[in-house]
Amino acid sequence: MNTPLTTPARNSNLAIWSLVLGILGLVFLVLCIGPLFAIPAVICGHMAYGRIKRSGGVIGGESLALAGIITGYVTIALGIVLIPFLAAIAIPNFVKARATAQKNVCINNLRAIDRAKQQWALEHSKSADDTPTPEDLNPYVPGGYDHLHCPADGEYTIGKVSEPPTCSIPDHTLSDHPAGLSLSPYRQSNPRRSQSPRIDFLTHSNNIMANPQLREMFQKNRCALYLRQIDSAKRIWALRNHKQAGDVPTADDITPYLPGRQMPVCPGGGTYEIGAIGEYPTCSIADHQLHKTP
Repeated sequence: MNTPLTTPARNSNLAIWSLVLGILGLVFLVLCIGPLFAIPAVICGHMAYGRIKRSGGVIGGESLALAGIITGYVTIALGIVLIPFLAAIAIPNFVKARATAQKNVCINNLRAIDRAKQQWALEHSKSADDTPTPEDLNPYVPGGYDHLHCPADGEYTIGKVSEPPTCSIPDHTLSDHPAGLSLSPYRQSNPRRSQSPRIDFLTHSNNIMANPQLREMFQKNRCALYLRQIDSAKRIWALRNHKQAGDVPTADDITPYLPGRQMPVCPGGGTYEIGAIGEYPTCSIADHQLHKTP
């Protein structure tokens, strides 16, 4: 007597997908996206379980469907508890980190303004009580003063040369330059009292401007720096515009490649000659020249 051959029931694809999605839901629960996998796992599991029951044994995978349903519900339950808890920890830390990053950027901007103020005061023989304008500081700020913005929408106040610049955000301050610092008579009349780096710098600057030899040396070195900037801008202009040796750029041609997008001015009152590509720019003052390196 021949026994009929029985074909094993095939597993339901929905049951397999239910289990896979349920496992993924548990794995990604730590990233707070587990329920995105758990909900489809539960849906697929219930659909697969119903089809298996109605198939009369033709379709298998009942255990897979049950496992997918269970893992899906467990993930959803854990998500309801864990996601608010993780969010309560992560959101304040994110806000704090964002505020710290904004503060650091703002302080760097304040330092740039402070350096620009000191350079402006040094080159124009200004006193500690003089207050520069944003236009005055443009040549001394990379990219120009208008590019400096507080990330937290604070407003900058340049202030006097002897005072650090400030931001309208309360905790955006220069910690190494206390607010309100000034050249008080008490400090000036007490040389033994330790002075701040800002006061020492201003005193040193005034000494330079009062000494003709030191002033001339400073102006010469500063002029050489400006000539190097012009020479560098010429090279960039030539490279980007496919120019050759002998081509002569105008001031408008090289201005976009200069700090502050402005032609520098010789601190000694000289006039700059840009010259051709392959030649050094020159100053009308005889000893304000760039020397060729061997």
